[in-house]
Amino acid sequence: MLRERRLVLAGALVTLASALASCSATNDASKNAEMAPRVEANQNAVGQPIQMLQPTPTPAETKPLTSSPPRPEELNEAVTRVFQKAAITDTTRNPNFVIGDFNGDGSEDLAVVTKPGENSLVAINSVFANWTLDDLSKISIPGSRPATQMNPPVPVRAEKAETLLAIIHGVGPKGWRNPEAKQTFLLKNGVGSDMTSEPARTLLNSKDKRALPPLQGDAIREKLHGKPGMLFWTGAKYAWYSPPSE
Repeated sequence: MLRERRLVLAGALVTLASALASCSATNDASKNAEMAPRVEANQNAVGQPIQMLQPTPTPAETKPLTSSPPRPEELNEAVTRVFQKAAITDTTRNPNFVIGDFNGDGSEDLAVVTKPGENSLVAINSVFANWTLDDLSKISIPGSRPATQMNPPVPVRAEKAETLLAIIHGVGPKGWRNPEAKQTFLLKNGVGSDMTSEPARTLLNSKDKRALPPLQGDAIREKLHGKPGMLFWTGAKYAWYSPPSE
């Protein structure tokens, strides 16, 4: 009887030891599985080359568009967009317009000869107008002696039938043709003869650089009162410069 109990006890111990060994093996396998590197579903299969991500190419710098010469109806449309009926295109001048990047922002601008519209002097001289009315004869070149003198500003007024040069700054690739292009400088004493546009790069690459004002964009070449010179953007206004040698 005692021997049978011993055999039963020994069998139970063997069974317990076997169960403990099985649990230990299961735990070790689980730990090893956790420590092993995981293979994601999107990894390449063994033996296939790994493709590297290529950087997105940087878009090329946008260059100003070379537009066609404006048609008469386009000139009228641009002037009407800015002035409505306050000013109209002056068709008695030839040429009566030039185009170029006059303020140096990379967008094409339009300089066009205008005159006040019929019964529109009040509107064109209004202090609430969307354009800036300046007298070119009263604007000094930055850094010159007259520019350092502190004179009180004198109100500028356009007169009936007076010719005025309107410079419409362009917006974006469409330039002055853009419907949003409305920033305009209206200049008294700015309409001369032989009006042409000269690119800033041509002027800056010329051999005689001493006869140049501080350019920020293309210049408008013309003769005012028989004296040749150029109209240029100062960064805030348009000014007139005539080289002493000319």
